[in-house]
Amino acid sequence: MSAKRIMATIAVATTAALTLTGCIAQKSTTIDGSELTVAVTQPYTSGNPHTAYGASETNANIAYATGTGFNYYNDDSELVRDESFGHYEKVSDDPLAVTYTVSDGVRWSDGTAVDAVDLLLEWAATSTALNDPDGDAASTINPDTGAPLDRADSRVLFDSGATGNTGIELVTEMPQISDDRMSLTLVFDEPSADWETALFGAGSSAKPAHVVGMMSFTDNDALTAKERVYSAISDGDKADLSLIARTWNTVFNFAGMPANESLLVSNGPYVVSNFIANQYLTLRANDNYSGDRQATFQEITVRFIADPLAQAQALLVGAVQIAEPTMNTEVRDALETMDATVIDGTTDSFEHLDLQFAESMNGTFDNPLVREAFLKTVPRQELAAAALADIQPRATLRESFLFAPNDPGYRGVRSSNGSSDFAEVDIARAQELLVEAGVSAPVVCVLYAAGDAMRTTEFEIIQASAASAGFVVNDCSAEDWRSVLGTPGAYDAALFSWQAARPGVGVAPGVFGTDGYANLNYFTDSDVDELLSEAVSPSTNADDQAELLADIDAALWENRYGMPLFQHPTTAAFDQDRVSEVSLSSLAPGIWWNVWEWKP
Repeated sequence: MSAKRIMATIAVATTAALTLTGCIAQKSTTIDGSELTVAVTQPYTSGNPHTAYGASETNANIAYATGTGFNYYNDDSELVRDESFGHYEKVSDDPLAVTYTVSDGVRWSDGTAVDAVDLLLEWAATSTALNDPDGDAASTINPDTGAPLDRADSRVLFDSGATGNTGIELVTEMPQISDDRMSLTLVFDEPSADWETALFGAGSSAKPAHVVGMMSFTDNDALTAKERVYSAISDGDKADLSLIARTWNTVFNFAGMPANESLLVSNGPYVVSNFIANQYLTLRANDNYSGDRQATFQEITVRFIADPLAQAQALLVGAVQIAEPTMNTEVRDALETMDATVIDGTTDSFEHLDLQFAESMNGTFDNPLVREAFLKTVPRQELAAAALADIQPRATLRESFLFAPNDPGYRGVRSSNGSSDFAEVDIARAQELLVEAGVSAPVVCVLYAAGDAMRTTEFEIIQASAASAGFVVNDCSAEDWRSVLGTPGAYDAALFSWQAARPGVGVAPGVFGTDGYANLNYFTDSDVDELLSEAVSPSTNADDQAELLADIDAALWENRYGMPLFQHPTTAAFDQDRVSEVSLSSLAPGIWWNVWEWKP
């Protein structure tokens, strides 16, 4: 079927779907006068965490509290649809096409309607499909202030690299907008398992098109400014697009409460009502929010307290009711002396050891027997205990490359994927394997972050254990280790952490596929590639995807790919007499995942 006929079919389906949408205003659950104070480590600096400058945990969490979209993840890593915001449906498998429709009555906090033009701007900004190919957006911006370095730059450079690969980058064709401008249809260049969260999805921090337009074109009329944004994108007007990109990149960076409060417009449960740089930020319930995520606390003050002991002290004296301190033994001891509820959990990052399959420094791991021998020497439990002794005394191993400990199906996968073969160090077996491989004193140079105390400890433990089997383990640490990753001839193994911000199959092809964008160790396996291709197919249902992922996970262990070590821990503490309904998600935004449900 031709592309035109496909889009015509999609247009008919979209028009039919529009008659079924609608938004029923939810009764407010906000308790008048209710207040809460939360302590966080990092300061607030930007309302746009998609940019290189704005990418921080605090910025992302505030954007989450003030934004909404088609779905979000709960504390069981399950994707929850928010039909009060809108509806999305797959309208074609080949090519993959998805129609996203905003419900009637959804509004920004200034009363302006949310519609498909807002979706279109989010596509333009985060897909970078309209960016000029000859420029790096981050290079045009002052890394300290987020301000543009060259205001005369006429290139279209949306700086959305901080979003990573979310699936939206696979939509390079101009989306189709419905006649009433409530629906947007995306056609993906190739199958994407992340289509549900690709646009205005989990953790959405989308910017209002009318505000971006007003700031770009100094136009005070919201509807006129929004129309110009729509025209610039749909017509490919480079001059206007360059202004829109510069605005999107920079105007939402704050050194204090902005004079123009339209920059604080949100569409979620809360809106920023006050901000004092490096001190605190105040969130107030959004009166124009009519969706399902109705705020309970009328006001939440977020205090920036870098010192973890100071956070614990603030919790003790009642200055804050929720704290997210960076943990160590001293902080844990302080929390345990007070009547506070302490929640230990994990983040979406995990420590792991990768082996180079090709282009390594010494060619050591070209032989699978040598790979297996080396992995047999890695004392995983000792590594976890030593690395996390001062953070989380009850550290547990991660037994899967693709499933996190809190993901559905993790227990079943770890029991059958072959990870149990490496549960304990086996020096004798490692020595036998080296003899079988005909190798003596194989050299392994390990890349890790120079000056990082935890990684240094991990390296020294691995070095000592592997030496017992005859390996010569050398130090390839580097301060700029990130830029060294994947560099041919630079190292033989790498010790660092992956962040998998979304569960499921979405990130797997990029990391483990032969041509994956983040295949840093030159791993290739035709069976894995075939399984990945089937897993990302839009026609593969969730249950089948889980089975395919389990098969891929087992294949990675069979290939002696490397070794997952442990999930990075996190801890939150709260005053149970002052706030309830607090729980911790292993996915970003952690404890903030249900901020609207927190109750006094």
